[in-house]
Amino acid sequence: MSIAVRQGPAPLSRVWTPRGVIAEDLQGEDLGDVLEMHSDAFAWWVLPKSEPYAERELRGAAEAMGLDSLVVKDLLARDGRAKFEELGSARIITTNTVALDPQAVELRSHPLAVVATDRLLICLVDPTPDFRPAELFTAHAENLTAGGTDAALRELMAAVVRSYDDVATWLEEATDALGEQLTALEPLTKAGQLRAFHLRSALSQLRRVTDPMRTVLTDVTASPPVPAGKKGTGASQSRRRWAMIDEHHTRVANAVDGLRETLQSVVSTSLSLSDAQGNETMKKLSGWAAIIAVPTLISGFVGMNVLVPLNGTGAGFWVYLALMVLTAVALFVVFRLKRWV
Repeated sequence: MSIAVRQGPAPLSRVWTPRGVIAEDLQGEDLGDVLEMHSDAFAWWVLPKSEPYAERELRGAAEAMGLDSLVVKDLLARDGRAKFEELGSARIITTNTVALDPQAVELRSHPLAVVATDRLLICLVDPTPDFRPAELFTAHAENLTAGGTDAALRELMAAVVRSYDDVATWLEEATDALGEQLTALEPLTKAGQLRAFHLRSALSQLRRVTDPMRTVLTDVTASPPVPAGKKGTGASQSRRRWAMIDEHHTRVANAVDGLRETLQSVVSTSLSLSDAQGNETMKKLSGWAAIIAVPTLISGFVGMNVLVPLNGTGAGFWVYLALMVLTAVALFVVFRLKRWV
């Protein structure tokens, strides 16, 4: 007989069997004791990575599972290195989840570490508004009931990949919006150039997260944890589901790589338009300088202290004035036809 699930905040841990939930919010030895009492039970346990007690609890659990201090060190590390290691029946995954601040165009990564055996999954992560493993596991309780810790690990990794996908989609839309500004054949404004810089920075950070995960998911997919008590069809279904997660991540990682080229193309096009605009401005300035130079040359010639025809006469004034105007107009018409002015 299963115990009713409480209402309210998601529990920090849960023990369940195919028949239903049997305990929640257990830690350490209490959690281990319940698992020993129920041979068909599974459990997940979420520990906040930054809390001091999490390290104590993790060391105790690692000792019970036969994991050495180096594994504990990797799990507690905050450098966010993506890594997969298989030690006996335990599978250790370290990676990052990501979230984007749209206003500042700032990518924030949060280290995530997981230890999964055939009956227990321990997740170390500091919950954020965008990534709450306990709520994730609770929301997919039905899948976990059927699939055990393997299903819990799949849901967790699928959520990690979705966080990459959400950020990549937003960056793609933002890059497209910048590209649309170039359709008027005008370079990016200073604000647009600053936004492009922030987008490139966020994209580079996202690539540093997604690229190492290719190897991690490939290794996990090649040797997925087989659900306890399920061989044959169950193992085959597990591999197919892992393959779908790996394929999803591959699409996202490829999109990130392609987006880098797209954003670089937008920036390069903007620079080219800026150069072309500068050349066009210089051409117009040169045209106007030539138009002004010829009348200036005529007036300077007439003003020299030498005898020139009609110098000092009223008729000479009008003749030379007409000559300056006509040459200026002629040059203007020529340059106008050549689109220099």
